[in-house]
Amino acid sequence: MAAPAILLFVATCIAQFISAVKGNDTVVNTNNNNSMIRGATHTIPVDDSSLVTSDAEVDHGHKRHHKNPFPPDRKKPSHHDENHENSFDFYVFSMTYQPEFCWEKHETPEGCHHPKQTWDRLTIHGLWPNNDDGSYPQSCSNEKFDLSNLEPIREELEQEWPNIKALPNSASHGDFWEHEWSKHGTCTGLSQLEYFSHALEKLVPTPSIVKDAEEQHTAVKKDDLLAVYGGAQLAALVCKKDYLSEVRVCHQKETDGNVGERMDCPEAILRASSCGSEIRIASFQKEEEGKGLAVE
Repeated sequence: MAAPAILLFVATCIAQFISAVKGNDTVVNTNNNNSMIRGATHTIPVDDSSLVTSDAEVDHGHKRHHKNPFPPDRKKPSHHDENHENSFDFYVFSMTYQPEFCWEKHETPEGCHHPKQTWDRLTIHGLWPNNDDGSYPQSCSNEKFDLSNLEPIREELEQEWPNIKALPNSASHGDFWEHEWSKHGTCTGLSQLEYFSHALEKLVPTPSIVKDAEEQHTAVKKDDLLAVYGGAQLAALVCKKDYLSEVRVCHQKETDGNVGERMDCPEAILRASSCGSEIRIASFQKEEEGKGLAVE
């Protein structure tokens, strides 16, 4: 009796094993490119479409992206992250008051000893690409400054964008323009002639209230000077020890990098304002104070 029972038990086990194997064979791989999910004991082919319904799956009314192109260890690139030509938001146009520059430098620059009459005013300091967040690009290419490119406007540059550190007949007179081009102009996407020409076009005459104050040895009210430039949102007045040093205004950047119309300056630019309610005006000739020499 024991032998038949044992044979029956063995036959039953074999039948159950065969049935299990056949059951697993019912899973069919319908796509040769399917992914593989590894279980504890079996490797079962699964269709990828069962994992992701689309590139962006709806989750409580919001799109949830399964593929993150910028993992946590990578910062999403911004047009402000690197220095690229024409990658900025607006221009700052800075004008410097040359007599005050000589005061600041204690008349060390060569031009302060023999200043020209045309320098006794606000002249161009620079045309600077800037970003709304207060950052700015600089030295965006290795394009060398070539003074011969500026030959068509050279005479005007001498008058409106002078290098008071070196007289026009000095070999280093073009160093100021070279510096401004290398640091700022290379980031505009403009040619050298275009860059300097645009700056010349944006220079406005020195306000009469500035010249009157210089001649009469009086001060200018800050609000009055701001009004000349359009108001407190349109200009930053920079002073050194109560003396007017620079006036900075902002210009829109056109899509091709050209200089556009005046605009309100962002707060980052306006914070550079450092003048008090009354602004003093320096002069090249201050004999009574032992400063400056006669203007040529």
